[in-house]
Amino acid sequence: MNKTIFRSVLLACCIVMMFSLAVTLLFLNSYFIDIEFDNLRAQAEFTAQAVDKVGLEYFESFSSDIYRITWIEADGNVIFDSDADEAAMENHLDRDEIREALAYGHGQDRRLSDTLSRETLYSAVRISDGSVVRLSVTQASVLRITLGVIPYMLAVLVLALVLCMFISRRISRRIIDPLNRLDLDRPLENETYEELSPLLVRIDNQNRQIEKQIDTIRTRQKEFDSITDNMREGMIILNKADLVVSMNTSAMKLFGGSPSVIGKNILVLDRSVELMGALEEVKKKGRSEYFFERNGFVNRLIANLIQDDNGRTLGTCILIVDETEKVLSEGMRKEFSANVSHELKTPLHSILASSELLMNNLVKESDKMGFIGRIHSEAEHLVTLIEDIIRLSQLDETKEFPKEDVSMKEVVTSVTEALGGYARDRGVAIECDVQDVSFTGVQRLVYEIVFNLVDNAIRYNREGGHVWIAASAVDDGVRLVVRDDGIGIPKEHQARIFERFYRVDTSHSRSTGGTGLGLSIVKHAAMVMHSTVELESSEGKGSVFTLTFPKQGG
Repeated sequence: MNKTIFRSVLLACCIVMMFSLAVTLLFLNSYFIDIEFDNLRAQAEFTAQAVDKVGLEYFESFSSDIYRITWIEADGNVIFDSDADEAAMENHLDRDEIREALAYGHGQDRRLSDTLSRETLYSAVRISDGSVVRLSVTQASVLRITLGVIPYMLAVLVLALVLCMFISRRISRRIIDPLNRLDLDRPLENETYEELSPLLVRIDNQNRQIEKQIDTIRTRQKEFDSITDNMREGMIILNKADLVVSMNTSAMKLFGGSPSVIGKNILVLDRSVELMGALEEVKKKGRSEYFFERNGFVNRLIANLIQDDNGRTLGTCILIVDETEKVLSEGMRKEFSANVSHELKTPLHSILASSELLMNNLVKESDKMGFIGRIHSEAEHLVTLIEDIIRLSQLDETKEFPKEDVSMKEVVTSVTEALGGYARDRGVAIECDVQDVSFTGVQRLVYEIVFNLVDNAIRYNREGGHVWIAASAVDDGVRLVVRDDGIGIPKEHQARIFERFYRVDTSHSRSTGGTGLGLSIVKHAAMVMHSTVELESSEGKGSVFTLTFPKQGG
C-alpha cells in the first residue's frame, strides 16, 4: 500500500509539473509576443510619421538588421520594401494587418513560416495620404524556443522529480503510519482519520462476530474432545491427504502416539500392510474393515469415507473397536459347548452302559445293586451338572436381580445345615465365626457363593480336616472368609480355577463328584454384585477365599 500511494502521488506530481511547464511556456510566449507587438507598433508609428513627413527619401537613409519596412499604397501595391524588389511583389491588399490599418488606422498579425520553426510579427500604420507603412520582425517560433530550452527543462525536471519523490515519500509515510499503528483488536480505540470510522466500526462488529464463532467452535471442540476422549473405542479422523486431523486418547494408547502426530501422515503411527490396504479400499469403496491383534488385544478397524452434501471427499474416519471380549466370549462359548458335551456324555455313557447290561440280564443278581447304584450316582451327578449350567446361564443372561437385605449369619447357617451331613460323611469339621451383619444384595446369589465355597472346601479336604467360615463388617461393606486345611491349589493353576470346567486334578474331581463349575458360579455371582474375590492357597496346606460385598450390593 505504501508503494501504491508513493507511485500515485509521484505520478500526480509529475503530471502537474509537466502541465505547469507547458502552460508556463505558452503564457510566457504570449506575454513576450504582446511586448514585441507593443514595441513593433511604437516603431511602426514612429516610422510612419517620418515617412509621412519626408516621404521616399526616408528609406534612403534607413538601415536595420532587425526590422523590415514595407510601404503599401491604398490599393495594395507595394511602393517600397527594404528586403525585396517591390516590383516583383504581389498585391498586399489581402493581408489582415493591411486591411485592419486601412480600416482602423492600425493593424497587426503574426504568421508562421513553412518550417514552423520561425514566425513573423507584422504591425501596419495608415498615414495621411491613405497609404500604409508596415514594420515586421522575425523571431523563433514557440516550437523552436521549446527545443532550445529542452536541456534546461530536463535539468529542471530532474530536480523537480527528485523533489517530487522526496515529497511523495513523506506524504505516503504520513498517510500510512496512522494506518500501520491501527489496533484492529480494539478498532474503536484508535485515533486516526475520521473517514476510517465506518470501516473501524464494521471491523469491530466483525471482530465480535468472529469471537462468538470462535467461542462456539471452541465449545464444540471441547465437547467433541470430551466425548471422544471418554470413548473406549479409538477414533482417528484424517483429511483427504491422509493427514491426522483428530485422534482420541484410546487411539493414542493403542498406537503409542502423542498429540504431536496431529498434522502428520497416519503411516507415522502404523505402517502395516493391512492399514495401507484399508486406506486404498476406503477411497475406492467408501468403507473398509479388518481385524488385527496388538498388545494382547483383538481389535477391529472400521474405516469410512467422509463426504459433504455434494459428494466431495473430505477425509476418512477410522474407528478401532476392542473385540477381545467378544472373541474370548466366542471362544469360551465354543469351549463351554465342547466341555458340556464331554461332561454330559461321560455320565450318560455310564448310565447307558449299565442300563443295557441290566436290560440284557448280563449282570449277576449279586452285582445288580452295584450297577443300579452307579446309575443313580451318575444321574445325580448329571442333575447337579445341569443345575450348575442353568445357574451359569442365568447369571450370564440376567442383567438385573432384585435386591434385598441379606443377613450373612442366616445365609451361613442355611449352608452349614445343608452341607452338615456331607461334611460329617467326609470327616470334615465346620467352624463358624459369623457376626450378625447385613447388606443390600441378592440373597440367592450370596447363598450360591457361600454354598459353593464351603462345598469345595469340604470336597477337596482330607479326612479329619476343618473348614472355617468367618464374616464381619468392614469399612467398605461385609467381608466373608472361607478357609480350609485341605489339599490346596498349586500356584500354576490358581489363575485358571475360576474358568468353567477347569479342574486341577481331573481324577480327584471325578471321584468326589465335582462338576468344575462351582468357582465359575462364585466368580459370576460376585461380579453381579460388584464384589471382589481373593485367593490365597498353598499346595498341601489348604486355601483361603475372601470376598468383600459392598453395603449397597453394587
